[in-house]
Amino acid sequence: MQPIKPKWMNSGLVLVCERCYKERIPDEDPDKAAEIGDFNLRDWLKKRLKAEGHWGKIRAISTSCMDVCARQRVTVVINPQIDGEPAEAFVLDPIVDREAFYAKIVQRLGGGHDGATTMDAPKAGFERYEDERSP
Repeated sequence: MQPIKPKWMNSGLVLVCERCYKERIPDEDPDKAAEIGDFNLRDWLKKRLKAEGHWGKIRAISTSCMDVCARQRVTVVINPQIDGEPAEAFVLDPIVDREAFYAKIVQRLGGGHDGATTMDAPKAGFERYEDERSP
């Protein structure tokens, strides 16, 4: 096992429940599912974070169910990786609330973009993950 130090270890993660999109909202409220369409909050966050120079330092990742279910909402967590900083959980409308949620993410985790590599140099046998490989 090799310890690594990803950029987000000094900033944080944003967790987005995929079950809300894929199962719960379509089952509970087809009208809301139709409004959301093929919009994916995690993908939108990733594109926006990249465009504004925060991707890597802040990561948006998909999770399975977090057991916090609210009708017509998606469960999300801002999880700072800074000692003493508490995580915050929200349920939000992925269309209506996305801009306010993005602003909250940048406020909590932003802190600028330092241009560091995604990981410290790996030892032999470990490949480097590059953000550019992701679509």
